[in-house]
Amino acid sequence: MEILILGAIVLAVAWWWIGRAPVSPPRVPMMASRIAFPSGLKLADPAAAVARLVDPDEIVIPFERATLVIEYPLTAPARVEIVSPVEHGFTRAELVRAICEEYATIYEAEEATAASTPTVPPAERSGRGDRNRTDGLYGIWGHDLEDLVLTASHWARRSDGTVTVSVHVESTRSLAP
Repeated sequence: MEILILGAIVLAVAWWWIGRAPVSPPRVPMMASRIAFPSGLKLADPAAAVARLVDPDEIVIPFERATLVIEYPLTAPARVEIVSPVEHGFTRAELVRAICEEYATIYEAEEATAASTPTVPPAERSGRGDRNRTDGLYGIWGHDLEDLVLTASHWARRSDGTVTVSVHVESTRSLAP
């Protein structure tokens, strides 16, 4: 009889503890969402961009893998697979780091693959100093990496289970007329 009472007490304590102990991370809504960066984050300086974030450790994309779509200022848009170092998905900071790193990689690839139309150095540009269109892998035009700021991103999960992240990037200066 004492064993049954002791077993019931152990079971009650275990049930009470399981009900109060966090067993899994908090759920993130599964609907697609926009992630705003209101003050704009400079893509050329990932460390400063991450330092300016509010809630950098918040999970903003609850998936470990995604396809980052970069269109501006590219003639040929880039689709890059990114993987979160956190198994629960992308934190705000990791997403910003990944976007900054991929932009830097794209600009480096453009410089390496531009054959007959390389980038004109800023000191040699006429007018307002717009970056010339180069004939590399992506055909970058109009802006150097240092001109670009990230203002928002948007993620969506498709019916086939893939996650796509689109970015909204602007320039700190307007193009010459």
